[in-house]
Amino acid sequence: MKIFCNGEGFELAADATLAEALSSYLEVRDAPAPKGLAVACNGDVVPRPLWSQRQLAEGDRLDLFSAVAGG
Repeated sequence: MKIFCNGEGFELAADATLAEALSSYLEVRDAPAPKGLAVACNGDVVPRPLWSQRQLAEGDRLDLFSAVAGG
C-alpha cells in the first residue's frame, strides 16, 4: 500500500502498523529516530504506546515531528 510520510510517498506491506512504517521510513533514510519523536496520522497525534497497534490504510498521511522544550 502507499502512504505518505512528511508529504513523501512511501510503499509498505498491506498490513503494516504505524511502528513498522516508522522503522522502515527511518531505515531507508539511514536516520536514527530523533529523541522526542511524535507522530500524527491523518492529523491526529498517536500516543507512542499505540504505535504497534495502529494499523495503517492506503493513503494514510503521517507527519513526524520532534518535541522541543524551551522558554
